[in-house]
Amino acid sequence: MKLNSKQKELCKNIDYSFKNFKLLEQALVHSSLKSKGLNNNQRMEFLGDRILGFVISDYLFNNYPTWREGDLALNYNSLICKQACSEIAEHIGLGGSLIMGKSESMHGGRLKKAILADALEALICAVYLDSDFKTVKKIILSLWVSKLKNVGDIQLDPKTALQQWIQSKGGGLPNYTDLKREGLDHNPIFHVEVKLQNGLTSIGKAKSKREAQQNAAQKLLSQIRNNND
Repeated sequence: MKLNSKQKELCKNIDYSFKNFKLLEQALVHSSLKSKGLNNNQRMEFLGDRILGFVISDYLFNNYPTWREGDLALNYNSLICKQACSEIAEHIGLGGSLIMGKSESMHGGRLKKAILADALEALICAVYLDSDFKTVKKIILSLWVSKLKNVGDIQLDPKTALQQWIQSKGGGLPNYTDLKREGLDHNPIFHVEVKLQNGLTSIGKAKSKREAQQNAAQKLLSQIRNNND
């Protein structure tokens, strides 16, 4: 197999030369390509996701020894989320190298964040299988260097922070329930309850439903932090 210009550029951008080009090829094959001769990158995406997660969690654990679990989880999630992965994929020009069906390509598949993020994880797997863990760790930290510089500066609204925390634990999404509305029409007060699958609940109140939800989430986050201290 010979690499095309896009694939050569991709390898240059990640500073890695493949010994087994077939691993690179498989990492670039999207599931929209219906071909008996090529396996898509979904299995590689599975392993690449775990490799990326370990490298980032290991980095945070060792470089921020004073952080509590909640701080680690918050920053970890921001670094390995689909948005972060797709931004890095765009930066290295991964979209132009993807091998996909004509219809998906015509409908902007090479620019879709989910596809780019998944392909990046598959690419990480391909590098690992072609080399070793030390090599893929070095590449990941190099690709993530700009984002790693900003860890600790993340400021999320309470609802988002609560959602990311519970998802890091493998739980379902928080459930928000409107309890009641009181006061005059021009000056209402909304009461909203947030509840987690583990039974933890909190109630927030404010002049808008959105603000009441944020207040409820903030109270629940405070409960969680106090329980962990």
